Amino acid sequence: MKPRPSPDLASLALLLIAALAMQAPAQGQTQTQSSPLYRCGPEGRDLRDSPCPGGKKDEPTKLQYEQPSAAQTAAAQAQSAREAKLADAMERERLQQEARDRQANAKAGSIDGRMKSQEPKSTAGEPSKKRAAPKPHKAPKGPKEKKKKNKASAQGAQSTS
Repeated sequence: MKPRPSPDLASLALLLIAALAMQAPAQGQTQTQSSPLYRCGPEGRDLRDSPCPGGKKDEPTKLQYEQPSAAQTAAAQAQSAREAKLADAMERERLQQEARDRQANAKAGSIDGRMKSQEPKSTAGEPSKKRAAPKPHKAPKGPKEKKKKNKASAQGAQSTS
């Protein structure tokens, strides 16, 4: 059993086929026109639609191009208007979808991943579990003092010498 294409894809394909069908007959209605083209300047790189200044008398080259007919212009403008309406409708649909997505995701959790409704509630009779204040720092100790030798040992050292 083959899967059926989605309705959006089917309508897009139908729209594309209709647009191509409208353009096929219109392509035969172009009018080939020509206009004079003058090559001026060094090496003929300056192209103009009027004779070159300075009196240089060169023959113009014929430039041929296709000019769309009035029917083609009207068809192109109508197609552009249809595409603009379609684009507006698609934008409105996208904005509505984004609003629905924002609404669905509005219940996002906080940084720890819990929802606000999942936060533990403190009761009024229960003591709070706050940390005790830190102890104050002790003042740094000064340099160590040298020990004094007692007098007896100092005197004995003098008498022996």
